[in-house]
Amino acid sequence: MIVNSGQLVQPLIGHNKSDALYPEFLMAHNLQQTMWQSGALNMAERQGWAGRMVDRMNIAGMYSPLISINGDKKWLRSDSHEQMQMASSGPGDYKGINTQTFESMTTLWDQSYSNLYPDNYGPHMRSRYLENENLKDILSTIDADKYVYPDSKLGGQLNMVGSLLRARDQLDHTRQVFMVGIGGFDTHNNQLADHAGLLTHLAEAMAAFQLELEQEGIAEQVTTFTMSDFGRRIMANNSGTDHGWAGHQLIMGGAVKGTQQDNFAIGRWPDLAPNSEYDHNKGRLIPEIAADQVNAELAKWFGYPADSIADLFPNLPYFSNEDNLSLFR
Repeated sequence: MIVNSGQLVQPLIGHNKSDALYPEFLMAHNLQQTMWQSGALNMAERQGWAGRMVDRMNIAGMYSPLISINGDKKWLRSDSHEQMQMASSGPGDYKGINTQTFESMTTLWDQSYSNLYPDNYGPHMRSRYLENENLKDILSTIDADKYVYPDSKLGGQLNMVGSLLRARDQLDHTRQVFMVGIGGFDTHNNQLADHAGLLTHLAEAMAAFQLELEQEGIAEQVTTFTMSDFGRRIMANNSGTDHGWAGHQLIMGGAVKGTQQDNFAIGRWPDLAPNSEYDHNKGRLIPEIAADQVNAELAKWFGYPADSIADLFPNLPYFSNEDNLSLFR
């Protein structure tokens, strides 16, 4: 577990807060999610940080290595690859196109048109259809029921990730980046029951996924981590809590540091007392570990050159040596 992390432009705990730069749009769900996926100083960038990382590492392959099982995500947007979006059930069907109609459709797709829209639409549609059919063929050779996953949204998504990992050679992938996700954590009401259910959902799915990685012998090669928009306020608001700032992240994988002695916690537990150094505003905790520090460590583990990491996260120079983070062995 990464303790007390969140969006920061520069360190605040143990530093002078009066002249510090603060992240924009704190407590705004959509914009904070965008910031997590972009990098604190990269909100204006069209691409997400994983997409930029893959671009600059020149990672190629028959199919995009940027894969979402949870819809279009900024984190995976890239100049060199269009993110591959897929359902938990796998590639779908193009209604109205079958073997009989494909030849006729190909004739239409392959024609040249004076109008730019059909001239571009045809080749794009043809390539997407063929890619989809080929993906179905590849995944038909992978036993999706080889491992037991919980019957849940996240369980289904991670089961598909496991199948795509096992199909990596057929997909011509040397590296892969996946995004999955669930909602429901905006617990303004009924938090005690809802949060317990959400964490059970999360824990069971992640445990099943890690078990597959270990049994496949690739646990050292895969790192799984969580990110959200923000944590919750310390004090209750009726039966729930209001929007906060800092939170905690889960991180797991064979290469991740962690021992029984430190209870698998990376970082320092914050002082929860009112008006402590960690109290930003009536129970909204200030992060001590920046999301970009975590993301930079993940990028370096993935193979991104350490001496160029500020190209991805330009605020990292604000963090001095004593603020450095080390997540991997």
